[in-house]
Amino acid sequence: MKIIFTLLIIISFLYAYGDKSDVSKQDIAWFLKQHKSLKDNYFKNNFGVDNHPSGWDRGAYLRAYIDMYEATHNIKILRDLNELLKIVADGNDILTKRKDDRLNRVLAGWGTREYQYGLNKKARYSDMLTNALYAYPLAAFSRIVKEDRSLKDEFGADANRYYKMVANLYVIQKPFSKNIRYKDGTLGACYTYPNNYYEDGEKLSNIEAPINWTVVIAEPLIELYRASRADGNSNKEYKNTILKVSNYIWKNIYLKKLSTKDKYFFWYYWRADIDSDTSDRVEDLTHGARLAEFVASLYNSKIEQAPHKIWTIKRLNYLANTFTIGALLKDTTFSNYIDGTGGVYKDDPATLYEWLELQKYSHKSTRNSIAYYIKKAMKKSKEGKKYNLAVFSKFIRFANY
Repeated sequence: MKIIFTLLIIISFLYAYGDKSDVSKQDIAWFLKQHKSLKDNYFKNNFGVDNHPSGWDRGAYLRAYIDMYEATHNIKILRDLNELLKIVADGNDILTKRKDDRLNRVLAGWGTREYQYGLNKKARYSDMLTNALYAYPLAAFSRIVKEDRSLKDEFGADANRYYKMVANLYVIQKPFSKNIRYKDGTLGACYTYPNNYYEDGEKLSNIEAPINWTVVIAEPLIELYRASRADGNSNKEYKNTILKVSNYIWKNIYLKKLSTKDKYFFWYYWRADIDSDTSDRVEDLTHGARLAEFVASLYNSKIEQAPHKIWTIKRLNYLANTFTIGALLKDTTFSNYIDGTGGVYKDDPATLYEWLELQKYSHKSTRNSIAYYIKKAMKKSKEGKKYNLAVFSKFIRFANY
């Protein structure tokens, strides 16, 4: 009986911590070694400034720490992440008193001139897309700490701070309800969504943001909701908005059938927009990964519940097939658009790494998996797994399913 009890303890331990054994000490050491250079070159002196960086690369690097921590639960990774997040948080416009040029007042976020805003193309906007790219790792850090009570003593105060900062951002700049016209002719403190944006499907109009922007802006709310749930006070407003976004993107998705097994989803870059130059353009492969990330996060959050659950395993399989069937031209060649059109994708194959979040759902067709094709294309292009932190950590966390 004692032997059986001991075996049960060992098995339960392996079950709880099995993900740690899958990552080598060498891989963890390499990741940790990159921290000082990343901090010095990409974060120090880049925040609390007049023109914050756009967040596409820095947001991806911060997300890499989230992925690497989730794969290893190595506390050093969480500490390094927190060091970078403090730099980002301390640079928030609310603290540095830098203004948004549209309103001529301070807004929560990280104002930028990177997108050539305004009539003179030099305006400083507290742009919700950039804000969301920084909000995601802040909210995810908060969620990680709140869902693991053993982290509370060391990280609890910072987790609470980041939660409040991101929550304040979504109060001041409500992307899914406000409709304000500014002096330069733009609408909304960020992007405008009519009240019925999640109901009308193809009839939608007057939406300023493409679908990929919509899901980037909405994904931090998933982390905020999970953090609030871990605190025992689930935020219904976050949940309702997340479900609306899920419904909105679902009503703009189409199923393409090639065979009984080989079905995949495709959608349009800006399906509901009034701009005729873009409204019929199929989504491109890199921006499509943003929807994949949102759906993976939503599914893992268990926010959707039957009988109103949109994202089932079968539909996740079809979404994974978007990459392995829809966009795949040959074993190492992909298309620009997710339905196989738009010419050949000519950027580095490693830049498709975000699709790996759907790796575990990509074995249900007659094709190989997402990781198989990206790895093969990277090898042909002589790109190693240490292409950069973001690519490396995504492979570490997701590619072994």
